[in-house]
Amino acid sequence: MQRKIGLTIGLWLLSACYTASAVENTPKPVHCDVQIQGSSLNLDEACIRKTPELRRALVDMAVYLQSTDASKLTAPTYHGPMDKQRLINTVEQLVTWLDGKSSSKKPLGQQFDFYALGDPQDKRPVQYGGYFTPQLAVQAHESAEYRYPLYAKPKGDATLPSRREIMQGTLKGKGLEIAWTNDPIGYYFMQVQGSGLIRFPDGKTQLLGFAGKNTQAYVSIGRYMQDKGYLRTDNLSNTAVRQWLKLNPDKLDEVLGANPSFVFFRPVKDVVRSASTLPVIAGHTASVDNSMIPFGSVLLVELPIRDNNGKIVQHEWRLLLASDRRSDDQGVVRIGIYTGEGETGRLEAQRFFPAGRAFLLQSGS
Repeated sequence: MQRKIGLTIGLWLLSACYTASAVENTPKPVHCDVQIQGSSLNLDEACIRKTPELRRALVDMAVYLQSTDASKLTAPTYHGPMDKQRLINTVEQLVTWLDGKSSSKKPLGQQFDFYALGDPQDKRPVQYGGYFTPQLAVQAHESAEYRYPLYAKPKGDATLPSRREIMQGTLKGKGLEIAWTNDPIGYYFMQVQGSGLIRFPDGKTQLLGFAGKNTQAYVSIGRYMQDKGYLRTDNLSNTAVRQWLKLNPDKLDEVLGANPSFVFFRPVKDVVRSASTLPVIAGHTASVDNSMIPFGSVLLVELPIRDNNGKIVQHEWRLLLASDRRSDDQGVVRIGIYTGEGETGRLEAQRFFPAGRAFLLQSGS
């Protein structure tokens, strides 16, 4: 559901005139928790996070849009409006806005159209989920401790085995092992993320990218654990799953095998890239269901930020670039936000409340 909203965004006079060489994090005033009044939203520009990485991501997106056929930006089931040139204009106009050029002196709300995702009368109609590039300890050869192999994808068109069959050794000895780990739970969640960094004992690291998967449907092991009565809480987070399995290792094979889907990896020399082949940018790359939101879209989202006790202490607004893919339940708007690498990325993904408001931003019609 999209509804056009008029945003009244005022210039913060001391900080709005950014140059390309001096874009920086903006301090967030406490009044960033703003409410929709009728069909308008009053928002101070100082509430919007500006970083050097945002400008680089916008430039990358502009190049991508110019060189990509419009049919590649959406899933076959997408039936909404598709104006590739308007997407390009939006990105270019935002770069000009960030640079503080004379043509962009007008407040942001007067330069762009904003379309609310979900029901704008709901306090937090859009669901968020942080995702990151995990790090996994490995070694090059199997040992008593490092006995869980990371697999490359088998060649050919044969039907690929399920996770449980692979865990039982059906691929063992076929020359597909990339490395071995001592952390099967971390390996599982790296498969869920779709990429990761592996670290060898000598400190050497290798980026692994997505190489494909079997044809089995994904099943949430958190939901499985809840249905079985293992997790007696509504908290189905990775942290909760990991902690329960750590204390119940005898259930490890059963729980992991409940998800038959299995992801294969390949070593890559490049940076971590999204489904659209663009480099992922922490804090600004968004994964979306592109049957609902085209790649190349720019989103203005409200992130309620939590303290260590889970209490919302401030509201931050960010510009996100839709360049990665996720699959969602029909009619539910979910946005994934890339938060970085390793433990830093994992902790950052836990900082924001998993719901808020989001707007599709487009150059003025």
